[in-house]
Amino acid sequence: MMPMKKGDPTQHTYQWALKATQLAKDFGYNVKTIEKNDVTYDNVTKTIQSFKPRLFASFSHGCPNSLIGQNECVITRKFTFDELLQMHDSNIPEKMDTFKQLVNPLGDISCPGICKLTTDVCNPICNNETNIDTLSNTIIYATACFSAKQLGVCSTKYGIQSYIGFQDLLMFPVDTKNSQDIFGEVQLEFYKSLLMGKTVSEAEQDMISLEDNYIRKHKHIKYISLPLLWNKVNRRIIGNRNATIY
Repeated sequence: MMPMKKGDPTQHTYQWALKATQLAKDFGYNVKTIEKNDVTYDNVTKTIQSFKPRLFASFSHGCPNSLIGQNECVITRKFTFDELLQMHDSNIPEKMDTFKQLVNPLGDISCPGICKLTTDVCNPICNNETNIDTLSNTIIYATACFSAKQLGVCSTKYGIQSYIGFQDLLMFPVDTKNSQDIFGEVQLEFYKSLLMGKTVSEAEQDMISLEDNYIRKHKHIKYISLPLLWNKVNRRIIGNRNATIY
């Protein structure tokens, strides 16, 4: 799944997705891509139901309870109004934090050039019906902000084998030296290892190895090393760490 808008972070994650697609084809996999304006809720849901993927990769924006397509949420576990009220009224700090992130996931964070969004992609809560269950028995790899916070946590209850994503912002700089490509390489290392038949845990170790090498190499360039470390700390693997796509 690879939405793309000019002047948006997806302009870069789209390039990563193109490389991921070619990698999968080079390994001989049957690949189905959904890109740009085709990344709608209805189209994604129908494609999943007919294609039945073993690995679902999303290079997109994300919110705590959804993955975002070109103009709307496309993979979601819908929260009912009563559930949201219960979170708000619970007085439990963790649930209150979840509620705040659902209705305003970016909060007061300001990081121009890294995660600047022209509009609130979360809008603010996804109202499409739950369709995370259509990915039952699948490994989900979400190169997207926030989605591990709620969608990832509940995904295993809907039969997803493993969910790999981020509980907070996915950060990467964009500059004339194409530093963003380093961050793409890190994400694709995990993807490539899965294609080679490695377990989720083994693929994570391959990614961490490359990630750590780049952090050490660029330790004096904070706008590269610190986002790399941030992404590493905020990445989550939920579910079966021994799962493979075979």
